[in-house]
Amino acid sequence: MTMADGGETLAAAPPAETPGGNLRRTWIGSIAMTASSALRLTLQLAMLPILARLVGPAEYGLVSMAMPFILFANVLSDGGMSFALGRRQQVSAELEATVLWLSTAIGGTIAIGLSLLAWPLGALMGQPRLPLLIVALSPILLMNGLLAASNAKIIRQGRFSVFAAGDFLSTVTGAVVALVAAMHGAGAWSLVLQQLALWVVKLVWIGANGRTAVKFCWRFDEARDLIKFGMHTIGSLLADYVSRNVDNLIVGAILGASSLGFYAMAYQIVRVPDMLISGPLYLYIFTAVARAAHDPDRRALQRLAVSVVRLASAGFAPLFCGLAIIADLAVGVVLGDKWQGAIMPLRWLAGAGFFFCLSALIGATLMALGRSALQLRLSLIQGAATIVIVAVTAPFGLTAVSAGLAIGIGLVCGVYIHQLAGDLKMRRRQLFMALSPALLGVAAMIGVLLPARRLFAGAPPAAELAILVALGALVYAGVIFATSRRQLMDDARTFARAQGDRTPSGALIAEPTPAGEPDAAAGLIA
Repeated sequence: MTMADGGETLAAAPPAETPGGNLRRTWIGSIAMTASSALRLTLQLAMLPILARLVGPAEYGLVSMAMPFILFANVLSDGGMSFALGRRQQVSAELEATVLWLSTAIGGTIAIGLSLLAWPLGALMGQPRLPLLIVALSPILLMNGLLAASNAKIIRQGRFSVFAAGDFLSTVTGAVVALVAAMHGAGAWSLVLQQLALWVVKLVWIGANGRTAVKFCWRFDEARDLIKFGMHTIGSLLADYVSRNVDNLIVGAILGASSLGFYAMAYQIVRVPDMLISGPLYLYIFTAVARAAHDPDRRALQRLAVSVVRLASAGFAPLFCGLAIIADLAVGVVLGDKWQGAIMPLRWLAGAGFFFCLSALIGATLMALGRSALQLRLSLIQGAATIVIVAVTAPFGLTAVSAGLAIGIGLVCGVYIHQLAGDLKMRRRQLFMALSPALLGVAAMIGVLLPARRLFAGAPPAAELAILVALGALVYAGVIFATSRRQLMDDARTFARAQGDRTPSGALIAEPTPAGEPDAAAGLIA
């Protein structure tokens, strides 16, 4: 332990590192998170058809009605403290303890409030079983509040591998609990137990590894700047939540639980590439841009922005394009015939999923630049667009909803790119042209896979699915290798150099305050 000026105890911090050591730890942590995401993805893909067959669309749809309320409240439950505290270079034990008590109080209060609202919500939606599900899930909010300070400490120290291990352990535990419960006929409750088990394991693991200072003290004045940034963060996350979850409430209210089950299952499948890549990339992009933000040479940030768009689009495009092309085969082979209603939503939502992921990573760039207010405005635009599109198209069925989202979120993603270019004072064309490798690869995939579907139409569905996946991957990889490999390798090297940079000791990372924008404490979320 060391002492800050004025006799204040500093929370334990990692020793000073060389740029190479910092790069290695961040890189290893990012690889660990990607590997963890891949393992979780494999497990979820294995569990998805089993739970889908054991639980059924109606029970799945009922839990899908409860989860948006929990997810909405969960955005609020740590007060944005994980973001704000995570970017401080030095944190006193007193401030860490203050954040712990503050976020715990917020999470507990919200859990109680949501439990009291559960019965009016159930009556409003005409679902008498809904209140008990919401009450049973509400402890998640308290657990998230308890983890805010630990999350921030792990982020500050760059120990991303802790998150990777925790995510994997909690996912495995939740899957086992859900499977056992579903096999015993628990129905919707098997999915509730899955979430509770997942969060209990996460609480124990992150809490043990974060080693947050537990002191009975209250330094509200010291935490005031964190709260200021936390409010921007919460606003942005709430808007993002709206754009990804309120559609479930609207679809369920207008089209019923069974239709919502089809829609929610399609959306969950679309989220798989997001879970595999976006989480690790978010932290990697955030730290790289944040470390480059103090460089007076704006061209370095411009190069990073182009690299973000090019690498992200090239990585996501084949996953979502391929999913749209083989949606009918994937649903039939993986989920079974009773899920045929999810095919058309899945095809269109694949397009929306690509644009959601790309927008999220551009948002990570803006947050790392200290532009939380701009990111909040963009998130509000995305959330408002989602609500309007789903509300207007829901009476026309699931296909209309999904198609509307694909088109609308694509336009919003264009706004994200436009705003990022303006903020960095670079030509918009540079960022839009960064999409070229992905577009070339996707065009080649479509040109090969659509005729191939007719060629292999007589094959067993599982064999046809495997052949098309392998063929699509080979075609896309071949086009990327032939046309864009040097660009993408240069992009990777650009990020590696940025990760090796260090900010001056004791400074906040990426804390510029642009003209016309309010000052805000910086942050990062786990």
